[in-house]
Amino acid sequence: MDKIFWHNCWERNTLGFHQQEIHPFLSRYLEKLLRDEDKHVLVPLCGKSLDMAWLAERMQVSGAELSEIACRDFFQEKDIPYQSRREGDFQLFSYDNLNLWQGDFFKLAPKLLSGVDWIYDRAALIALPEAMQQAYVDKLLSFMTEDTRILLVSVEYPSEEMPGPPFPVFEQDLRRLFAVNKKLKIEKLATLPHEDKRFAQRTFDVSSLAETLYLIRY
Repeated sequence: MDKIFWHNCWERNTLGFHQQEIHPFLSRYLEKLLRDEDKHVLVPLCGKSLDMAWLAERMQVSGAELSEIACRDFFQEKDIPYQSRREGDFQLFSYDNLNLWQGDFFKLAPKLLSGVDWIYDRAALIALPEAMQQAYVDKLLSFMTEDTRILLVSVEYPSEEMPGPPFPVFEQDLRRLFAVNKKLKIEKLATLPHEDKRFAQRTFDVSSLAETLYLIRY
């Protein structure tokens, strides 16, 4: 699963992975978990997720995205004026408290964001094959302090029934990936079964499909 694959998806407008609604987990769970001191959220591999608009009403949002098309589409589809400038290895698209860092997420230095209170992963980990998942989690941990929390949405289905992406990540997988930091606590908050086997804009030929929400914190 390389960069060319994702660039091709955006260039060809094959965006079956793009969620066309704000995730219900945000209003049901994150709204209650937010603290008064929470000011900044990182959204890795953000695409043009509508969730960022919801988050921007509550915090500063820093999205990280490989595709320039995705970054421009996010603002243009909402008629939001934005500015764009070069920042090292990244093109930075910004408006008010929304900043989208376009480039390789694995090269994004934590110091560029000046600390984050939340990391919101809606479909980032599950977009990566198993061989890349540990490196991704290690990168997430580089942004964490003892006050940072991660809200992560995984997808679960029998792995032998579909090659992915999205790739299924079960609780035991998540605990293994985050075991590099023994101080972290992982709490399963909710599971949302999809009886119609539909995820984003696609319906999958699998026997079961569900999204599971996790809270990861010190």
